[in-house]
Amino acid sequence: MKRIIQSILVLCVLLSSVTAAYSLEDRYKLVIEESFYVVKPENTDKFLEVYREKLLPFWSEMRNRGIIVGEYKLYSQRLHTLDPHWTFKTVVVFRNYEAVGRWLELRDDVYDGLFPGEGGYKAPRKEIDAITESHWDEFIKEIPLEK
Repeated sequence: MKRIIQSILVLCVLLSSVTAAYSLEDRYKLVIEESFYVVKPENTDKFLEVYREKLLPFWSEMRNRGIIVGEYKLYSQRLHTLDPHWTFKTVVVFRNYEAVGRWLELRDDVYDGLFPGEGGYKAPRKEIDAITESHWDEFIKEIPLEK
């Protein structure tokens, strides 16, 4: 029994070191999409409803398919300081630039699989656009600080 536990511990250490090496190697290939939304206070509940009910399941499926890594996240500002003011920001991390292209190819089929007959990925986007005053996306990447 003691040998089995030792073997399991050794295996865990080996797997975590392989994962860490993979993460360091691929870290700078990640593409982070930040999407900003300006929403009037009377529309914030509707915005959150659409995101929770229609877009979170969609992005969860994209994660299951390996298109994105980590969790799909939604933020709001604690304090509105300088321009540009925004109400909500979503953050999704694509595995690499190829995954962004794959997402564009798959998004209607994936959405239709989750919500048949609702008009594909553009349907919830239309709902969001109707209650959003302003919207912009930023695709960013991390730059290594060490050479």
